[in-house]
Amino acid sequence: MICSYQTFGKTARLNDLAASVQHCDLCPRLCNRRKVLSSANGNVDSKVLFVAEAPGRLGADRTGIPLYGDRTGDNFDALLGNIGWRRDDVFITNAVLCNPKQENGNNATPTPEEIANCSAYLEMVIGLVSPDVIVTLGAAALNALDVLSPHGIELRDSVAQLVPWRKTRLFPLYHPGPRAIIHRSLAKQRSDFMRLSKVVRPVKGLVERKTARADAPSLFPPGASTMQQVARVLLELGGRMTYFKMTKLMYLVDLFSLKKLGHMIASNIYLRQVDGPWPPNLDKALEVMQGYEVRRFFARRIPMVAPGPAPRSEVLLDDDILEIVSEVFRTYGAMSNAGIKTAVYRTAPMRFILEEERKGKKMANKPVLYKDKTAQELAESNR
Repeated sequence: MICSYQTFGKTARLNDLAASVQHCDLCPRLCNRRKVLSSANGNVDSKVLFVAEAPGRLGADRTGIPLYGDRTGDNFDALLGNIGWRRDDVFITNAVLCNPKQENGNNATPTPEEIANCSAYLEMVIGLVSPDVIVTLGAAALNALDVLSPHGIELRDSVAQLVPWRKTRLFPLYHPGPRAIIHRSLAKQRSDFMRLSKVVRPVKGLVERKTARADAPSLFPPGASTMQQVARVLLELGGRMTYFKMTKLMYLVDLFSLKKLGHMIASNIYLRQVDGPWPPNLDKALEVMQGYEVRRFFARRIPMVAPGPAPRSEVLLDDDILEIVSEVFRTYGAMSNAGIKTAVYRTAPMRFILEEERKGKKMANKPVLYKDKTAQELAESNR
């Protein structure tokens, strides 16, 4: 007899597990609800497993696809898209596979007993996928893993951090649902997902962090790589934007860095132009990245920038710089061109420039920031 061993394949094992789940009746209020576990959960070979709380009544309970079909699903799709991932790249499940409802029909929080009852299925899903990283979405999902094997992790203390757990790693994140956004804004969650993309890949698994050798060839011109990486992070957070907006975000990144770190990180100079501070070396930096890390184009004759299709290297900025870039984007990223221009003109260096112009001084092409000094500091040092 010829045996194909088909039942030992991951897909067949998932189908067997999904079929067995349909007969579960451990939880009285859930036993007649839809069990959300099937091939629609994603890629069983992925190195990344997302674990959420439970299917939503307007989402997975209706569609049979976890984190899909409601506002939470829309937010999750957007967060994945921001880092260039797709649903087909990852596997998604829940701590509880059925939708817990209140008597009025609204979503309810699963009880500890319901989480405990479903823990065997969660254990089997983890064993089947065998991920390098388990991304928990919300406190309930994180607590569900604590039931399997104690980790002692608190979400608020360990958010977006890679934590060893058993033979894998946990990466706790906040839930992308509308209620959770009160505690962790979507802008902050975009930053969290960006951190996730730096530590793991859905196909390749954990990213090995390597220190670049001094003699290693660089894809970017010397002295401009930090600027290029900051530009890439801004585009990963915000997607396409006007070139004008990028110049102002870049200025704000260096202004924040000057205040927090004592030095600039992206450009060493910003000149006074008609539309505000402008980094003269940004054009050259983006030109080198064109068609790879960055895509430049015009929309209604307005210069635009967007993430490119084929990045050639990893972003290796340290956490302090990433946090500054993320903070700037959280504060100013959603502003219109006019709004961010106003915000920039209210910063201390630009207020000094404007005051000097009111006195009749010509400040065009004068430095607003230069080599870790503001315009006012530069003026005082020249007296």
